Amino acid sequence: MGLMTTEGPTRRLICEKHTDLIAFYVSHLPQDIGIVQYAVFLEDVTEIEQRHHCLELAKEAGLDVATITKTVVENICKKDASEFTHHDLAIDTGTTEEDRLKIDVIDWLVFDPAQRAEALKQSNAIMRKFLASKKHEAAKDVFIKIPQDSIAEIYNQWEEQGMDSPLPAEDDNAIREHLCIRAYLEAHEAFNEWFKHMSSMPQAPGQLSQASFTEKVAHELKEKKYEVDYGLWKGLLDALTADVKEKMYNVLLFVDGGWMVDVREDAEDDPERTHQMIMLRKLCLPMMCFLLHTVLYRTGQYQEDLRLADLIASERHKLYMVFTKDELLKLLQKMRESSLMLLDQGLDPLGYEIQS
Repeated sequence: MGLMTTEGPTRRLICEKHTDLIAFYVSHLPQDIGIVQYAVFLEDVTEIEQRHHCLELAKEAGLDVATITKTVVENICKKDASEFTHHDLAIDTGTTEEDRLKIDVIDWLVFDPAQRAEALKQSNAIMRKFLASKKHEAAKDVFIKIPQDSIAEIYNQWEEQGMDSPLPAEDDNAIREHLCIRAYLEAHEAFNEWFKHMSSMPQAPGQLSQASFTEKVAHELKEKKYEVDYGLWKGLLDALTADVKEKMYNVLLFVDGGWMVDVREDAEDDPERTHQMIMLRKLCLPMMCFLLHTVLYRTGQYQEDLRLADLIASERHKLYMVFTKDELLKLLQKMRESSLMLLDQGLDPLGYEIQS
């Protein structure tokens, strides 16, 4: 069957959505053209069952399914021409229709367990852009598309190939990046929970003046109810505060070199990814420090708030390198408020007892 006589009918079949015939016709095209054509066709297939069916047909026709699904994802992502936006310029507009396309395209890569490493790499790339533009909900939607057993599955696949050597550097780095993103999303979600609860503190009943006996009794009941409500609220606040602090420190003190830093340096060069990861450190880590300051200051942990400055300045973690001069100045000014609160408590500016 000649190329010209096959490519034309294939395009027509795609336009007319003759799903069951397309894979057969594509299999008679040269492989590179077939991959492009079938990928273009799959871009418009949105229902999960239909996607499954189309991949089964492709397998039966002997098509390179792994390359086709990877191409579908890359095609969808290429349609996003937006810059890698800086946080300050981004307004969290919620998840758009275009975002939804990028979220759902990851489904193509999770049908086959052998493609989990590719699913991780592609989902990381999509989430990096979402995080840069503060689209945390969209990033979370991508994250939950990746099956929870994916990291174990990647190791299993590698061992099944009889490999004794470590995972390829690209896969290793993709796993680490996936865990970095998880830590960040968990910290953000914990902060939102904490902030929502912090803002719902029970209100104490006002003072009574010249009240009747009945009003006094009613007021006492209100005060008792307030004490119970406040006790419950404070108990949950303490638990949420401990949780959010732990999750924020998990990001700021991420093991083996820091958050969004590759451990394996023997990976293939990917300048765009490297640039995006450096940018995300500069965008997300200062923001995380400001949020942690808010938690510590609002819960009266002034001394720990000041220790955050030591953490940022430490040569071990080098967090100061991701801050601009203005950001550092702004954070130090906020920490000054903690010092003033400690002075009000009769302590020195760092929270220690003043020696007489």
